[in-house]
Amino acid sequence: MIRTHRRGRLPASGAGLLAAALLAGCGPAPQEEPPADAEPTPHGYVEGAEEAAEPQSRLVLADDEGRVQVLDLITEESTLLDPVGPVDGITGDGRFAYLSSSDERTTSVVDSGVWTVDHGDHSHYYRAEIRTAGTAGVAAASAATDTALTALNGADGTLALLDRPSLEDGTATAAAADPRAAGLTLPYAERLIVAEDGPVQVLDRDGGPLETLGEECADPGAWAVTRRGLVLGCADGALAVTEDDGALTAEPLPYPDGLPAGAAVTGFHHRPGAAALAAVPAPDTVLVLDLAERRWDHWELPGVVTATAVGEGASVLALTEDGALHALDPATGEERARTDLLERVDAEHPPALQVDTSRAYVNDAHAGRVHEIDYNDDLRVARTFETEVAPHHMVETGR
Repeated sequence: MIRTHRRGRLPASGAGLLAAALLAGCGPAPQEEPPADAEPTPHGYVEGAEEAAEPQSRLVLADDEGRVQVLDLITEESTLLDPVGPVDGITGDGRFAYLSSSDERTTSVVDSGVWTVDHGDHSHYYRAEIRTAGTAGVAAASAATDTALTALNGADGTLALLDRPSLEDGTATAAAADPRAAGLTLPYAERLIVAEDGPVQVLDRDGGPLETLGEECADPGAWAVTRRGLVLGCADGALAVTEDDGALTAEPLPYPDGLPAGAAVTGFHHRPGAAALAAVPAPDTVLVLDLAERRWDHWELPGVVTATAVGEGASVLALTEDGALHALDPATGEERARTDLLERVDAEHPPALQVDTSRAYVNDAHAGRVHEIDYNDDLRVARTFETEVAPHHMVETGR
């Protein structure tokens, strides 16, 4: 792989290893004592990575031809990777970016080299080398992961289960065969949750059956993992799957009255971990799910092409086909702020709207730029990055 590093600032406006012993004969192996001056392994240590005091965010960008750029949002350095072939979709899991090709039915994996490990009461933040990590034989529409497995679900119902430790070592290695005919397979609570037409199934990590949750999820498509559990998007609403003392339960959350005929959620969008979700289930419609309140809200927004939720009680951000970015009240849809951001929007292939704890990022493929938005300051444009590839596809990592 060839990488090009730019050490100057980009043009911008505004500021375990587990040791093993071989036993010989029938006698016990001698126990070696660590050297007296050996230092203990620091809490949170990851071999080959540097720990940082704050999130190390990066953007993985790709054009339709498969040229890939990784933009470091801390240093503003840029890294170009070798082209990966045609790309028509991108998704991420906080560390890896998955660049999919529907025509070739493959997904190229890019290790962005930054990630966060959440321990509940504290988090660890890491930086490592940017590199490619192989190819999977499915065109991934979404990627779900835990410490053992990564599930790449294709829009056509196909699935690739990858061994997560191997992925972290730089190789996309199959972990198990597809355990279902269609639908969704998601790692959650050290198990696999399988949603097809019919009751939701729970499998072990090798694909063996464990239990049935009893609730059905017809036409499963959208999903999100939050601090309040796993959410599945179904034909008639959502299904909230939670764990309590190892036991899993599923609670139906039917769609609210008043949605347009035929409305269906094809993707939930939110700040990673946050328990407020947004979707565009029908033209001119924004739908919000507050998991803390178990409440849906929806309203009309003419021309909306994408929307995302920042957090419980916080604004919903929405982009409309006229290029305007809106900050909206999550319960009423009342506009809190607006900025005219883009000159051109392709409603069939809308820009990505990525959010973290303080900033939002919007890719402008037509102009070759990425805009960084301070959504807590009336949608102020904090920085604008000129990119080296047309950013048709974008995902943020490190969160």
